[in-house]
Amino acid sequence: MQVTGAWVSWKRASKQEDLFVFISRGLLYVGMFFLPLLRFKATKGLNVSDAIFLLGFVFLVLARKPPPRAPRTPAWFVGAFIFLLAGMLASTQADAVPQSVVVVFNAVYVFFILQYLLRQQLGTTLHLQRAIGFFIAGVSLSGFVAILQVTLHVFLPKAGSIAAGSGTIGGNARAVGLSNQPNLAGICFALGIILGVGLLLQIGWRRHWYLSCCVFVTVAALLLAASVSGMAAVIVGLLVLFIARGVPLKTVVSVVLALAAVYLLVFGVIDRGSKLDPITRVEKTTNANAGTGGGTLQLRIDTIDKAWSEILQKPITGHGLDQQTLAVYYDQSLYVYYPPHNLIALYWYGGGIFMVVGLVIMTGSGFSRLLRGRIRAGKNWDPMRDVVLAACVADLFFAMQSPELVDRWFWLPFLLALTFRDDAPPQPTTADAIEVPDTAPQAPAQAASGQPRRVSGSVGRHAASESAAADTAPHPRGRHVASSRGAT
Repeated sequence: MQVTGAWVSWKRASKQEDLFVFISRGLLYVGMFFLPLLRFKATKGLNVSDAIFLLGFVFLVLARKPPPRAPRTPAWFVGAFIFLLAGMLASTQADAVPQSVVVVFNAVYVFFILQYLLRQQLGTTLHLQRAIGFFIAGVSLSGFVAILQVTLHVFLPKAGSIAAGSGTIGGNARAVGLSNQPNLAGICFALGIILGVGLLLQIGWRRHWYLSCCVFVTVAALLLAASVSGMAAVIVGLLVLFIARGVPLKTVVSVVLALAAVYLLVFGVIDRGSKLDPITRVEKTTNANAGTGGGTLQLRIDTIDKAWSEILQKPITGHGLDQQTLAVYYDQSLYVYYPPHNLIALYWYGGGIFMVVGLVIMTGSGFSRLLRGRIRAGKNWDPMRDVVLAACVADLFFAMQSPELVDRWFWLPFLLALTFRDDAPPQPTTADAIEVPDTAPQAPAQAASGQPRRVSGSVGRHAASESAAADTAPHPRGRHVASSRGAT
C-alpha cells in the first residue's frame, strides 16, 4: 500500500512540474542510493553515483521551469573559492602536479555542481526524507553484503585491492561490504545508522518497519567492519541527536536495547568466537605492541606529528594534494606510507593555511544553516535539521582521525544542511498530511431558555444555522496547510 501510494504521488508530481526537473530529482535519488557503493565504477576513476549526479545536473540545467531558487549561501561560496585558490597554489609544490590539479577539479564538482543539485532539488521535507531514505537503502545493501562476506565468504574484494590489503585484523577478515576499505565502510555504516534512527524518530518505526530492518542490518555490518572510529562516530552522532531532539529517556533506552540485541546476535550467532568484537578491537587499537592490525591509534599520532614538522616548512602554500605528496609518514614495520590521519593536519599540510580557512568557512556555513532561527522558530522548527546536525557532528568527529579531502561521504551532511530554507516551517508529507478545514466548527446555537435552537437545513451533527455559518472565521492554519499539501 505504501509503495502504491508513493508511486501515485510521484506520477502526480511528474504532471505538476517540469519533466526535466522530475527526471533530475529521480536521478538524484538513484545517485544517493549508489553513493555508499564505492565498488561500482562508471569508469576507472569515476564512481557510478558521480556519473548519475552529473546526468541529473544536466537535466536540471536544461529544465524550462526550474524549481524555486534556493536561498543564497555566500559564506559557502567564499570558503569554496578560498579552497580552490589554495589548492591551485599548493599544486605548484606537489610531487605529481597533474594529480594534484585533478583533486582541485574534484572539489569543483563537489562544492558547486553537487551542491547546486542538492540545494535546488531537496527544497522540501519530503524530498529530503526520500533522498536520505535512498542513501540508507544503499548503505543497508552494502551492509547485507558485508554480513555475507563474513558468514559465507562471498562477494569478497579482489586480490590486490585496497580492501583486500587492509581487511584483516589478527587473522580475522574485516567486512567492507560494497565499499573499498573497512574504515570507509565504517563511516558509511555510521552515517546510515544516525540518519536512519533520526528518520525513524520523525516518521515512526511501526509504520515504516522496513527502515528499522535497514538500520539493524547496518548496525550488524558496522560491528563486522570492526571500525572503532565508525562505532565512536555513531555514539557521538546519536548523543547529539538525542540531546537536540529532546528524546525521552524511554526512547533512548529502547534504542540502546535494540543495539545491544544486534551486538549479541552478531557475536553470539553470526560471528561466534571472532576477535572483531568492539572490546577486543579497542584493546588492539590502543596497544602499540599488538602486532598486525594493532596500534593504529599510535600510528595516527605519528602521522600527525610527521605532518606538523612538514607544515612548519611551508605553512602558507602547503605541499600538494596528490597521493604521492600526502603520503608523509612511512611505517617501517608494514612498509607502507600513510597520509596525515587528521582533517586539520591533512588540509594544512596539503593545501596550506588558506585551505584550512576555506574548510572552516564552509563547515561553519553548514552549521549556521542548521542552527539559524532555532529559538525563533519554536514549534515550526524542522526536526530534520537535528538529524542532519547529528550527521555533521559525527562526520567531523570521524574525519579528525582519518585522511579525507573531498570525499563524498564527508561533505554529504554539510551539503544536505544547505538545502534547508531559512525559518521555513516543516512541510507535511503527502501521505501523512492531515486536511484542516478552512472553517472552525461552531458550538450548537443556544436559545434564551438554554435549549438548542431549531435550525433550518440538514439535520444531524453537521447541521449549522445560517447565522452561525455567516459568522464563521477562517481557521488560522487552514490555508497554510492546504498550500503545503501540494509539495511533492
